Amino acid sequence: MGITGESDYFGILDNDSVFPSGGRIACQGVRGAYSAIAAKRMFPEGELMFFKNFDAVAEAVEKGLCDFGMLPVENNTFGPVKATYEVLKKGKVFIVRSEKLLISHRLLVKPNTAFSDIKEIYSHEQALGQCAGFLSTLPEDVKRVPSFNTALAAKFVAESERSDIAAIASPEAGELYGLTPLDMKIQDSDNNYTRFVCVARERKVYPGANRISLILSCPHRPGSLHHILGEFASLNLNLLRLESHPIVGRDFEFSFSMDIEAQSADERVRDMLISLSKECPFFLYLGNYMEI
Repeated sequence: MGITGESDYFGILDNDSVFPSGGRIACQGVRGAYSAIAAKRMFPEGELMFFKNFDAVAEAVEKGLCDFGMLPVENNTFGPVKATYEVLKKGKVFIVRSEKLLISHRLLVKPNTAFSDIKEIYSHEQALGQCAGFLSTLPEDVKRVPSFNTALAAKFVAESERSDIAAIASPEAGELYGLTPLDMKIQDSDNNYTRFVCVARERKVYPGANRISLILSCPHRPGSLHHILGEFASLNLNLLRLESHPIVGRDFEFSFSMDIEAQSADERVRDMLISLSKECPFFLYLGNYMEI
């Protein structure tokens, strides 16, 4: 597949365009979710709308119900959010900005629940992974129960009739749902950041954009990934992220998601991307944007 309609494909805008401070913003989960916290930081005047899963967030943006969507893409301790990768790979929404959010987890319970009362802990699998060290210190009979979202876990604990369950979620979720923190900052690292990407229906480029995200597969021959990385090196482009993903239905074949420090307004970069799009069996340009 090759890039066609070059100017529209790269979404070049003039330097007078300004990233909006408001709009209808799609988030997964409920109030108090980390996606919602990231969205309010990026869009202080935005109206948040909540959806069950990442696919629903993308669909709301694609169909115009929301102007933007906020999706977690990776955590610096527990790695990539695979469900977001699957959403982006469909090529129906595109990245227009990203931000890093410091994640500080709390162990939240109903008032008057003691630490020794806890039999089950609910949270998203990413949060459970980020708190693996803390969880390993608990008795073996304390169950870890994955949830769709950290704030949903907090809401479930608050609304449950049980007093022997807890949630791992944000301080904001604890305040919203009337829960008490039993333990503070239980994540494995104090330097615990999650990257969120803001997605839109169209590839738009705003001033300051210096990061390009791609998903591609390599020709099945020796040195093909080396060749791609060599193309970046030839233009002195910094590779910011490289992750491999198994291709479903293929035996040990992989696609790659990668970020490079580059600007699509640079003609040399565009020419390089057009060339790669013709060489790669699968090639998706997700956008050129700024991280804040």
